[in-house]
Amino acid sequence: MGYAGQPMKVIKANRALLKKGNTFKKVKEMFLDSAKTTEVEFKKVSPQKLAQIKNEIRRKAKEDALKEIIIYGGLAVILLGTAIYFLFKLFN
Repeated sequence: MGYAGQPMKVIKANRALLKKGNTFKKVKEMFLDSAKTTEVEFKKVSPQKLAQIKNEIRRKAKEDALKEIIIYGGLAVILLGTAIYFLFKLFN
């Protein structure tokens, strides 16, 4: 168990932290200064390499779409088969 002076120490510590805090104006200035100096550079890629990358992305997208179709199609067949089985079992 703590003692009665503990809450006062916490309050004093919090006040000390609040005095050190950045004001909104300081934070805004820091953000604007960093935003002005940020510059992004992209790698230069030859047109052949770019075409190769595009083809690879398209191939991967087609593979992913095919896998998704197979998974959902299989799931639909299983659910449909289960539903038909239980309907026949219910009426017989």
